[in-house]
Amino acid sequence: MKPAGFKPGNDSLFKDSMKPILPVFFHLLGLVILTIACSKNDNPAPDACTGANFNINSTKTESVGGANNGTITILEPRGDTISYKLNSGGYQSSWYFTNLAPGDYVVTIKNQKGCTDTVQLTILSYGPKYAVVKEIIVGFCGPCHRNGGMDGGKNFDSDANIVNSWDRIKARAVDNIPSQMPALPNSPLTNVDKQKITDWVNAGHRQSD
Repeated sequence: MKPAGFKPGNDSLFKDSMKPILPVFFHLLGLVILTIACSKNDNPAPDACTGANFNINSTKTESVGGANNGTITILEPRGDTISYKLNSGGYQSSWYFTNLAPGDYVVTIKNQKGCTDTVQLTILSYGPKYAVVKEIIVGFCGPCHRNGGMDGGKNFDSDANIVNSWDRIKARAVDNIPSQMPALPNSPLTNVDKQKITDWVNAGHRQSD
């Protein structure tokens, strides 16, 4: 549409009047197009893995006697679509890692969507005599002295507490002074288990013995 009052023969005048307007028009048009394009990318689809948490449950055994014989077992999650890797190694279907030296490890767990979660564990170094004494304490000293138990002011949840209480352990569990441990009406330790404690004490009663 041409402006009111337009008369034939005035085409050149009309074209000249539009020249200053056209650059502004195309500039504004470009801004509109750019805004529309950007608005489509400002809200990407949410990441399905954001906040992924697998509620990992794991257990481990320590390295004993200076050998690389520690283990890590992932108890949960498990399944055909779950894979596991240790540190920077490759993923595997098995949730069991063996032949581990003492040290820090990170297990990464991945599901079928590619989502991952991790758990950090430390494999400790145990001497062979201490390792069997630790098994005895875990098996016979709970709940009185394990999992937060503090009967008689003694708790054996940590290796340091066990090592620092070596004399008390021998007195109660081996010599039955002033009374036996495990406490009555439980049966006392077998002579074999008592000898394991005695051997550890005589070797120096350290975690490395």
